[in-house]
Amino acid sequence: MAIDVLIIGASTASPGPNEESACYLVNGRILVDTGWNAAHSMLALGAVPTDVDHVVFTHCHQDHTLGLPGLFFAQRNRSRVRPNAPAMRLYGPMDLPAVRDGAQALLQAERYPQCVPEHDIDLVYPGDAFEIEGLQVEVGRAFHPLDARCYRFTDPVSGASVVFGGDTAYHEGLPLFARGCDVLVHEAAAAADAELSALQRYLHSRPQDAARVAAEAEVGQLVLVHYSGSGEAVLDAARQTFTETRLGCRGERLLLEAPGRPRWDEAAL
Repeated sequence: MAIDVLIIGASTASPGPNEESACYLVNGRILVDTGWNAAHSMLALGAVPTDVDHVVFTHCHQDHTLGLPGLFFAQRNRSRVRPNAPAMRLYGPMDLPAVRDGAQALLQAERYPQCVPEHDIDLVYPGDAFEIEGLQVEVGRAFHPLDARCYRFTDPVSGASVVFGGDTAYHEGLPLFARGCDVLVHEAAAAADAELSALQRYLHSRPQDAARVAAEAEVGQLVLVHYSGSGEAVLDAARQTFTETRLGCRGERLLLEAPGRPRWDEAAL
């Protein structure tokens, strides 16, 4: 089985026109974070929101969860479109139930129960491992101001793997978690010239911090997302430490059919 990743969004917490905050669709069925409005952004890329059976949350900051009510609403016809579809499953950290409850309140679920699809919540913790749609999923720790996760998706047949770092400052556990993966998707929200002392409040990474993780983990390729400012400057700062670095762009598709063989398709926009 190949690992197919469609970048639904790669922008910051405040995406500009025709952008979406960081979220990803894996093998058409698994959504990693929901951005501002992942369901609508999926449609613009030719993806189908009612095909999503699993939503994996790295953490519950607003720019990663705002799209959950929209995804629920987009799935209101789920049982008609896919009569045999399973209940949706939401995976994430400890505050995920509160986010789900807020989404239901916004949609007035008691009054309009059809607006919220049948679903279950699985709270996941660093060290957990489980299977989704034939892929092995491992859970790691992200270092952020709230309970946060990173995830590693591995095809057990080929051994190919991709790691989504979520929002995180550098910590020694992350290179261990990402060790030897084919592609590391890592944020670079902090400016390259930011002082370490300035990173303590928001616990984001600079491009060179993401590159440090990639180099120490000996990954195949680093993909920078959730960055601001000049992409050229961001790339330059990262490539001084890790040359196999690229910028992630909305609409790009990554196909991993075997270890060491990432293939990128041009943006689908």
